[in-house]
Amino acid sequence: MGFSTALQGRAAHEALVVRQDAELRLMEVMKRALQLRVKCDKEYAINLASVAQQGLKIDRADEMQGSLITKSWRSYMDELDHQSKQFKTNAELLEVVCEKLTHLSQDKRKARKTYQEEHTKIAARLNHNK
Repeated sequence: MGFSTALQGRAAHEALVVRQDAELRLMEVMKRALQLRVKCDKEYAINLASVAQQGLKIDRADEMQGSLITKSWRSYMDELDHQSKQFKTNAELLEVVCEKLTHLSQDKRKARKTYQEEHTKIAARLNHNK
């Protein structure tokens, strides 16, 4: 690992560690927020589909044939059902993003650990040579 001379001092090292820690905390907040969003969207999708199913239970459908009100209602309920499916799909895509964020966070933790170990080794060598 090579750093410019501006990043070789103790203050620079501490600033880098503080930045890495802050980014890791932010990534955890992002992950929790996205997971909550996934949960809410899935529940919303289920409830929206339930509303659509309930709305399509029309008594005496044979008497309502050709009714513009019935056609409008069916169209509205079909759209609700379509929206519920879209919410479910989007929630599933967000789950993939959460998984990728988890892996990215793990990689960042490993990189931070490697940086800390390398910094400790270099500092020990410098102190030993003095």
